[in-house]
Amino acid sequence: MGRLQYYSEEPLNREAKHISFDVPDDMNISEFKIVCVRLASAMGYHPSSIHRAFGELDYETESDKDFKHFLKSLNIETVSGSLI
Repeated sequence: MGRLQYYSEEPLNREAKHISFDVPDDMNISEFKIVCVRLASAMGYHPSSIHRAFGELDYETESDKDFKHFLKSLNIETVSGSLI
């Protein structure tokens, strides 16, 4: 199992100081891209910035589709394939 982590050492930061994703060692590049998009979202980047940096996600897992459906039911905006 691998781990993708973000640490903030900013003492005045009132947002997340540590974000961590445990990821499978055998994930493909498309799955890794989805994790990176989720990390950027968790770090607070704006959805349009994430979309500009990562573009369209051409790979979605079943859980990604379920999560997008859940967000849609809450009337929360998603960026074409990105889980925001």
